[in-house]
Amino acid sequence: MSHDHGAKDFRFGRFLLRPHERQLLDEGRRVALEPRAFDLLTTLVERAGQLVTKDELLASVWPGRVVEDGNLHVHVSSLRKVLGKDAVATVARHGYRFTGMVEVVGAQLVRPPVHASNLPQPLGSFIGREDDLLRLVPRLEQDRLVTLTGIGGCGKTRLAIKLAERVVASFPDGVCFVDLAQVAEPESVARAVASVLDVREESDRPMAETLTRHCFGRRMLIVLDNCEHLVAACASLVEDLLTAACTLCVLATSRERLGVAGEWVVPVRALTIPPSGVELDAVALAEYESVRLFVERARQVAPEFVLGAGNTADVVKICRRLDGIPLALELAAALVKLLTVEQICARLDDRFRLLTGGSRTVARHQTLLATLTSSYASLTPDEQACFDRLSVFAGGWTLEAATALAGEADEIDMLNRLGALVDKSLVHVDRTVAGGPRYGMLETVREFAGENLEASGASEQTRERHLDHFAEFARNAQSHLFGDAMRQWLALLDADLPNLLAAHAWCDQASDGVHRGLELATNLRTYWLARGLFAFGQRVYEEALARKGGNPRAMQRGKALYALGQHHYVRGRLRDALAPTQEALSIAREHGDDEWVVYCLDRICLASSWLGDTVLAGECCAEELIVARRTGKPRLEGFALTAKGAICRAQGHFEAAAQAFEQALTVFDSGQDLHNRYNALVDVARASIALGARDRARETLAAAIRLVGDMGTTYRGHFALEAAARLAAACEDWRLAARLQGASDAVVDRMGGTRTWFDDPILAALHDRPVAMLEPGVYADAYDGGRGLALEAAFVEAAAWFEQAEVWDRPLRR
Repeated sequence: MSHDHGAKDFRFGRFLLRPHERQLLDEGRRVALEPRAFDLLTTLVERAGQLVTKDELLASVWPGRVVEDGNLHVHVSSLRKVLGKDAVATVARHGYRFTGMVEVVGAQLVRPPVHASNLPQPLGSFIGREDDLLRLVPRLEQDRLVTLTGIGGCGKTRLAIKLAERVVASFPDGVCFVDLAQVAEPESVARAVASVLDVREESDRPMAETLTRHCFGRRMLIVLDNCEHLVAACASLVEDLLTAACTLCVLATSRERLGVAGEWVVPVRALTIPPSGVELDAVALAEYESVRLFVERARQVAPEFVLGAGNTADVVKICRRLDGIPLALELAAALVKLLTVEQICARLDDRFRLLTGGSRTVARHQTLLATLTSSYASLTPDEQACFDRLSVFAGGWTLEAATALAGEADEIDMLNRLGALVDKSLVHVDRTVAGGPRYGMLETVREFAGENLEASGASEQTRERHLDHFAEFARNAQSHLFGDAMRQWLALLDADLPNLLAAHAWCDQASDGVHRGLELATNLRTYWLARGLFAFGQRVYEEALARKGGNPRAMQRGKALYALGQHHYVRGRLRDALAPTQEALSIAREHGDDEWVVYCLDRICLASSWLGDTVLAGECCAEELIVARRTGKPRLEGFALTAKGAICRAQGHFEAAAQAFEQALTVFDSGQDLHNRYNALVDVARASIALGARDRARETLAAAIRLVGDMGTTYRGHFALEAAARLAAACEDWRLAARLQGASDAVVDRMGGTRTWFDDPILAALHDRPVAMLEPGVYADAYDGGRGLALEAAFVEAAAWFEQAEVWDRPLRR
């Protein structure tokens, strides 16, 4: 690599880099560097403070060669060993940046002008937020007022300092940092700024006017830190300064916006945390900012601390439970000198007493509790009450749900209160979710609000309203989970699943909790099935049915028993399904509820048929058809026809089965019941396969797959895949049959179900045929490949196969 540097050298700290002589001097002593490392250093230093992408570095250091990124990592590591670990910053997924202050030294060793700055230098290193800095540097250079907002302890001050360091060269008249934390009176804000700028008060004019005269014509950046307790005074001063001095810029930190015209508000996010449900090793975890911060601060108090297999799980729990809030993580890490991370993690239920801080030099945020107490004190009484009540929500809430909890407030009142909480960074808004926007709290904030709610004595009343709202929500959702709005309502239920589970749990203490809990559990039955959430569903049913009290023969209990039986049935636990469904049938008969009598008879009929009890199955089917017709509801008659077809198919009477299934499909095609239309399509396909009617099977399976896309359901999807696997076997496409079978089985396994009871004798034979026709290794490769497919990808493959004319025109061997 060659660089045209002339006689220019570069000085940074105690080092002097002489590219033209290929020398790096450390206080005059030559440092030995590998040639590629030297070229890498030169490229980074020439662009100090800027991001240099990996591609740019590779092209500069290894011109004309194809080199792996790993070579960069090796040489960057060697530079850090020489210059210090913070000298070269990694910008995740982008490249690297040289962080030192560099001066160019020519032949006369002339120093460039040093820009005035009083920016403090925090003792701990700056962790993460490289993407934020890359985004904010141009923003600060083009907007005259940028305000960093966020909850106390989220790292606003450190980000502001680092951001100001990055742009100091853009402000030839200097960068002025003003900490307002200790300023108590609004009229003292201007004096605090004047003191840092060394501007003296003039007796004949206000200090704000004196400041504007001083700043006029200067290209200067003023950093106002901790404005939240003096927002009005800060806003007034900033507006005066920016109006009078058009070359001045202001960077502010506050828990709420200043509200000045032209203000660019930037919410400061928490540090990145490892995702739940994913196991990561220590190397992968180090990519997450919260983990890096915790580990570094822990090493400051316990140098022997190492992130390893024995403590990674607890470190991850700490980072998640503390929401990636830097202050909370630093306070927790400081305890490593006294406790193991496992012990720290176990005590986080009492986090506000645990995380009290131990440094005598920290005056601003000595405890996690203090940061939240300060924000809480700035709220009006109505806003405080609203904030406390919102703590009962789990996983966020909507405006409608928040209004339901308020009682006396309407949506406009609630919107105003939520706006105040969002402005003060106590509540965040997610505008990307279905049915949004949704509001939420960090878990640490929620715990603080929850303690306030308990102390206020309003907890029980609030939780009763929460239960009322989500019981009604579940009731409304259940009525929409069969028609065209099904996908939309499933997404709404997904978002509020934590709230639904919290409402279910409160039924243990709620007034009339037995009845309300049974109703809630029953109204979620279609949701559990649609999403394949069998473990959740079974737990909710069993807990609801186990609550003491109430009428054991109440219709609501009968409905819950039916739901539990249905749950066992779709999981393939046929014998487990019979007892609760038979008890539910007895209760429904006592109440004369023909609709639920049909539901129960239908489930008993199907389960007993696949268990081989043809007598019981036939009796139930006959009664089901009579009662269904008596109700005058076509949908219930469709159930009875489906049950009749299932009995015929199990007994090998495929013509009769196909006729019954086609009749049921006609019924469901005429309504808005997508669930049962889908079931009927698959049932017709199964019977058609057994009859050798390949075209009818292909037609109905193609329609079923399209319908699954409309419904957005996981559970139903594997039925069509499994039937498609049988059709592929019937067409002697053994590899595709094995592949689709693998995809179907993977879906069932993920849901915790079983598939063995769906096959009649012909379909069972077709299931085994690919195994016999393919070499074991070939079958295993195809089957395992299918298991690795996402449900949607498997549908695409099946749909494409349906369109291959040569498959359907080809005669089968006999």
